[in-house]
This record gives sequence, C-alpha cells and structure tokens, in this order.
Amino acid sequence: MRNMGGVASLMEKMPGMDQVPDKAKAQVNDKEMRRLEAIINSMTPQERRFPGIIKGSRKRRIAQGSGTQIQEVNRLLKQFTQMQKMVKQMTKKGGITSIMRTMKSKLPPGMRF
Repeated sequence: MRNMGGVASLMEKMPGMDQVPDKAKAQVNDKEMRRLEAIINSMTPQERRFPGIIKGSRKRRIAQGSGTQIQEVNRLLKQFTQMQKMVKQMTKKGGITSIMRTMKSKLPPGMRF
C-alpha cells in the first residue's frame, strides 16, 4: 500500500469513496498504519489467528517488540473485535451483497469483479 502512494491515495481511487465525509478521510494516517503493522508483526502466527488468547504478558511482549505502549495494543485488539462484529452484522443482513452491487454499479463499463 505504501508503494502505491499510501492509504489516503488508495482510498481516493476506490469507488464510492467520494461519499465518505472529509472528517473520516482525515483520520486515515500512514504513520498509524505503520504502527499497527509493527504491532501485528510482533505477534506470533497463533496470536494473529486467535487474538482472544492475548492476555497481559503477551500484550507486554507485543508492545515491547513493536516499540509501542500496551494501550496501543489494547486499542488494536478492540478495533479488531469491533470490525469483526460489524462484518458479522453486515453478512447477516445481506449488507455485503448490497455493497458489492453498489460498487459494481459505480465501476466503468467493461470492468468486472
């Protein structure tokens, strides 16, 4: 993503992003993405697969390995669980299919998923 100009420029190229408020776009930060990447890279493959197993001592090790605070590890884990819940809700209501339909309608002619 960094080689393609960062997260902000990638978001501009996605269909439907013109409807996202500017305040939400401003929250996307490449430095924050690097920090999150460092935290994730400090996790073991098992911790990445099953984040529920991450407790106190593991959080401390991850924070030390990534050069961040334990609070930042907690924030990442909380964001992950919130995202999981949101995706689960969307799949129950058929939200993914409606999003795909909307994105498909905004694509230039001849372009497909």
